[in-house]
Amino acid sequence: MTDRAAGADKPDAADAADAAIEHLSFVSGYLYRLARYEARDIGIRWTALMVLRDLSLLGPSTQRTLADIEQVREPTMTVLLKQMQERGWITRRRDPRNPRTKLVEITFEGQRELRSAGNVIRRRLQKELRGLSTRDYARIESGLRPLTRLLMKKLDEAKTELGA
Repeated sequence: MTDRAAGADKPDAADAADAAIEHLSFVSGYLYRLARYEARDIGIRWTALMVLRDLSLLGPSTQRTLADIEQVREPTMTVLLKQMQERGWITRRRDPRNPRTKLVEITFEGQRELRSAGNVIRRRLQKELRGLSTRDYARIESGLRPLTRLLMKKLDEAKTELGA
């Protein structure tokens, strides 16, 4: 008798991972679309919002890095950054380590816009999740803690890689 047959009622690690990934895939896709529509409704382009988020998390970054992260071509990022700079959300300055390179930085106004959009999106998510109990929220928060720690570690590694 195999271990699997002996414990047929107990899912193995691969089954648990597959189930978790399936749930995360559905939830993240659903929430992503919801957040994108909210951003559109408040008048901010999704990519601009994500660039503000990237800069807030990673610190000053090159245009090329931002284009790679957001999976857009550099000319597209150039146009977007110009619009964001005109709104006062970002500044560009020479990289002291490489004068030929410019770094993009989020401004106070950009941080404020990011917080404002984030508040609108969180309120929308609260409405969407209204049917959950306090216990459900506690279980979700507890279950997401290890994932959050892992992703924060990956973010720290990315910052180190980018020299931030």
